[in-house]
Amino acid sequence: MKRIVFFALLILSVAAISNCKKDKLQAVENDKSAPGTISNPVVESKSGAVKITYSLPADNDLLYVLAEYTNKYGKLIQAKASSYSSSVTVDGFADTSVYNINLYAVDRSENRSAPVVVQVKPLEPPIYAIYRSLTVAQDFGGINIKLNNPTEANIAVVVCYKDSIGNMSLKETYYTKQKDVEFSSRGFESKETLTPIYEKLLDKSKFRAVALPTDAPTGWGLPLPNMWDGKITAEGNMWHSADVGMPMQITFDLGVTAKISRFTLWQRQGVWIYNHGNPKRYEIWGSNNPPSNGSWDNWTKLKSCISVKPSGLPSGSNTNDDVQAAAKGEESTVPLDAPKVRYIRVKILESWVGAGGLAAHISEMSFYGNDQ
Repeated sequence: MKRIVFFALLILSVAAISNCKKDKLQAVENDKSAPGTISNPVVESKSGAVKITYSLPADNDLLYVLAEYTNKYGKLIQAKASSYSSSVTVDGFADTSVYNINLYAVDRSENRSAPVVVQVKPLEPPIYAIYRSLTVAQDFGGINIKLNNPTEANIAVVVCYKDSIGNMSLKETYYTKQKDVEFSSRGFESKETLTPIYEKLLDKSKFRAVALPTDAPTGWGLPLPNMWDGKITAEGNMWHSADVGMPMQITFDLGVTAKISRFTLWQRQGVWIYNHGNPKRYEIWGSNNPPSNGSWDNWTKLKSCISVKPSGLPSGSNTNDDVQAAAKGEESTVPLDAPKVRYIRVKILESWVGAGGLAAHISEMSFYGNDQ
């Protein structure tokens, strides 16, 4: 049995760490003259951090500015800014106490200037506001977690549970810096506190294409059933529309009436990811009695979706993260109060080629939910 009631929220910071022993490189210059001091410091308090703006000394061999303080646990904390910058940001504060930060100018011979002491008082660390916003609810196959991250801090949400002998076990860690966060931790049995709702992958062998008069016709000989053939490839095993422009829609029958919990859409793969006719903005609608005239009567919007490219690079330029994300598929969660439906309509508002795109294509779609 598993109790999914333990969470940890972590604020992440990046540090360069090395445990390899290396010979210390000597500076090109090796004088003993300390540089001039920092002047005109101005403090800007931030959430769990402070930004200090200053004037640099007029030393030709100035290398960087060092900010240094001792935290409440007695650990020395440092932050650096190059001589090309007029500010340094010190983050990772765990409270809103007053701290004294020493600012040093450091030259290429690693000589430090006399310290300039700056008194700072950071604002509340983002972790507290994030934690106050945290809500947890039962979901299909697990739990649904929502939180707000207004400062877009790099955080980790750690989901743990007690196993059958009472030991704490890690279920998963979710990394994000988004402002509005929602995800589901799944794979739990329907037992114990915060009981997950029954969920299954809907049987694709029951799916059937529905041709409504206002739907986009097939193009390039690539029909709708290719979207549920279980093959995720760049060519051949996908649905492709004719050139009809945006918006466009397609309709199919799930073969069962189900309360949909989530769905996954896979783009056309290969050089086509985040490009060409792959959907960028789209909606998923559901119905139990779709009008034969192809109108939107009796249809309920289940989800509005936006495809997000991890790297943010222009179409045609893909990182390894982009390739992996496209291969994994884009999963979307359907609100718990959505009705049971039998028919699905995918309305494509914009493709990755832009709002003026004429055609669209989807490699595969999977739907999860409760058909009992």
